[in-house]
Amino acid sequence: MIADSPPAMIIAAPSTAVARQLQGPSAGPQTPVPSPPADKPGWRTRLKDKGVELTFSYVSESAASITGGRDGGAAYTQQLLASTAIDTGKAFGLEGGKIIATIIHRKGEDLTATRLGNLFEVQELFGGGQDLRPAELSYEQKLNGGKTALKFGLYHTGDDFATLPSGCQFQNFAFCPRPTTLFYNSGFSGFPIPRWGLRIRQEIAPNLTVTVAGFEVNAFRAQTGAGWKLAPRFDSFVLPVELGWKTGQGTGGLPGLVRIGALVDTTNRANVRDDVNGQSYVLSGLAPAMRQERWSAWAMAEKMVVRFGPGDRGLSLFGTATLSDRHTARVPIFVSGGFVARGLWDSRPRDNFGLGLVYARVNPRITDRQRDQVALGQNVAVQTYEISGEIFYGWQTTRQLLLRPNLQYVHRVGATNLYPDALVAGATVKFIF
Repeated sequence: MIADSPPAMIIAAPSTAVARQLQGPSAGPQTPVPSPPADKPGWRTRLKDKGVELTFSYVSESAASITGGRDGGAAYTQQLLASTAIDTGKAFGLEGGKIIATIIHRKGEDLTATRLGNLFEVQELFGGGQDLRPAELSYEQKLNGGKTALKFGLYHTGDDFATLPSGCQFQNFAFCPRPTTLFYNSGFSGFPIPRWGLRIRQEIAPNLTVTVAGFEVNAFRAQTGAGWKLAPRFDSFVLPVELGWKTGQGTGGLPGLVRIGALVDTTNRANVRDDVNGQSYVLSGLAPAMRQERWSAWAMAEKMVVRFGPGDRGLSLFGTATLSDRHTARVPIFVSGGFVARGLWDSRPRDNFGLGLVYARVNPRITDRQRDQVALGQNVAVQTYEISGEIFYGWQTTRQLLLRPNLQYVHRVGATNLYPDALVAGATVKFIF
């Protein structure tokens, strides 16, 4: 990953500490709240009939460096989750309402930070504060027969924006489940780091919606030990808007989804290269110029192209592209794509298999700044781009248990030529109670 402030972009080639500084703070992994398993007769079913749905889950992600990167080794991280969703129509007679309360506990180690030094965490589960913390407390109300939906509370920008269904089948943070660069380049937030926010979604035509929202910018809450500091900070905001279009929704159709959106972040942010005169601040010795706002935009799509059976069984292609403000963005250009095949065999209808590739371009203005540092004799690694890929197989052993081994490959680790290309073996285990 890439450090947030311009000075932290410096990488001393022989120094592990500085290489970690290049990587920067975690933007926070994005594992969404899983769906509970099918109910069996009993107390859980009785609660659901009254409008209360409970979910308990354990997820772990392990990764081991086979070759390449800054160093060899292995790492393990895990998450325990408890979530309650209340249908206010069944529970209180308020039709169209839903309350969600979620708490998690995370702990473990991040292989990217400790061993590899690449841009995108090979364990998306790591981060977001390695502790016990609330992950969501929100209320959603549907109006106009479900065509209008209002949601507010403490939750995540990424719940409603720039998300594809296939994203969190992968263990690499670049895929799961939204473009990681939105976190690098703005105050965009994702699970489990909630922000106070308000969202309105409106259906403007069949299968066509527009969504607008406003969220606080509050990176402090991502720190370990800060998750319970719930007071809002409304000194700056992330303001996203997105158009969503669903296709192939009829019986036997090939479902698809297109999302096009953009955001403005009102946070003051330092220019990655220029001083107030538009010159390199490394050469002039002046402070970086400040920019009053920054922006990002995205376009993404997922489409089933072959059907293997009923439900979601089929081969789906996906692709994503993002652009961000060149004055402040750390990774202004990001492109990803791949496929996920679900239920390939009749005997294994819930298994899936996928392949994804990611290209990320470090801001060329950061590259120019680093070259200026080299010209001044500083021991700095010049960053350009990184390419990574992942292949996985998800084995649904029981209704509750999923085992998903994967292989990841990283070319130009950390967007530099300091380290050999890395090959990483990983495994995800999910158990939903």
